[in-house]
Amino acid sequence: MAVFDLAFVNFSQELDLGLSDAAEQARIRMLTDYLRELLAADPRYVVVDSAPVADELASVKSVYSCNLCEDKLARKVGADLSVTGTVTKISVLIQTIVLRGRDATTGAVLWQYHTDIRNNSDEAWRRGLKWLIDHRVLAGEAQTLPR
Repeated sequence: MAVFDLAFVNFSQELDLGLSDAAEQARIRMLTDYLRELLAADPRYVVVDSAPVADELASVKSVYSCNLCEDKLARKVGADLSVTGTVTKISVLIQTIVLRGRDATTGAVLWQYHTDIRNNSDEAWRRGLKWLIDHRVLAGEAQTLPR
């Protein structure tokens, strides 16, 4: 699977609409790394390196909302599945994490899950992502994988 960088969308009124600060930029990078780590730990998956498409990724603001570009990029790095996502900051207290998996060949959405988290801290973001992976992504995938 190709796991692309998570996007961050800020709807809070702490900063001008859509902007993020250095702490949030660091937090989204941390969460992307944690996502790759959690998925790679499952023996059903191999997380492929997306470095070969780094130039193309640099030209896309958000892989999550690039209208199926993630499928083409996933195929280029030899992946069967693309995983994208976003964290949306609603307020200082409320964030939502969304993850989506697509078949890299057909572009079909295989799954899309979300969870809301409270508290804008590394710990809260990691806990929310871990819950989402354990209770939605991997649990849902377990039901659809061939036995």
